[in-house]
Amino acid sequence: MNTKLLNAALAITTAATASAEPKNLLFYGNSFTASGGGVHTLVRDIATGAGQETPYVYGRIVSGQTLQYHLDTGTSVITSGIMPGQQWDAVVLQEYSTRPTTHPTDGNVPAFLSAAQGLYEAVQAHSPDAAAVMYETWARGPGNAVYPSIWNEPAEMQAELRDNYNLANSVLSGIGTSEVAPVGDAFEAAGFDINLYAGDIYHASNMGALMISLVLYGTIYDDTTLTDIDLSVVTTRLGLNQAQTAFAVANAESVLVPAPASGTIVLGAGILALRRRRA
Repeated sequence: MNTKLLNAALAITTAATASAEPKNLLFYGNSFTASGGGVHTLVRDIATGAGQETPYVYGRIVSGQTLQYHLDTGTSVITSGIMPGQQWDAVVLQEYSTRPTTHPTDGNVPAFLSAAQGLYEAVQAHSPDAAAVMYETWARGPGNAVYPSIWNEPAEMQAELRDNYNLANSVLSGIGTSEVAPVGDAFEAAGFDINLYAGDIYHASNMGALMISLVLYGTIYDDTTLTDIDLSVVTTRLGLNQAQTAFAVANAESVLVPAPASGTIVLGAGILALRRRRA
């Protein structure tokens, strides 16, 4: 075998082994991150059910608050929320739900971009290799009072959220590694199904929380196949039946796109495929 190809294979195998180490994940958000009792803990349990090493997760969750609030008051958890000597692998950033839009009262895209960058830079100062995961939120459900007074329909609100989370992702990609978790796109793929929402047609139901957490898990772990994950611990905790689970899984999976060159290399006439393991 060609020595260079062998060395490349060994390097990728080493990287795959390293990635099997449990991840350290920091979450900043508000009541949307608190969905289902805490999407950070749901992501942890989904990762375990997928055969990943159980990650360490820490959530800095304050209802009704923005990323600027976390930047002003919550950067101490970057060091206090993790064991000495450990570093964060990723920070998940969830903005107040109307901040990245043109909402006349709450919309402020420049403030969203500035706070996201400030928080990511604060995390990088502690953990230089940490990635940013932009937790794209979702439009209000059909029947919410924002339609048609502010937007004509959920798809219009979602388009603004998507565009501005992608814009934030471009900003953060210029200073490190960043990716959008297309949670709101999954709500749109599901037709903004009312069963994904709580009674206020605003927050997520438990079925919505499962879908959110699956999209976040898939983005963080570059895992685009969700149907073979053991979700029993999570669905029991959320009180979901088989049909509800299947609906959440299908719509989460529909918005996840494999990362380029995600660990498959050609070795002469053969292929070395680095696959995640399943429990």
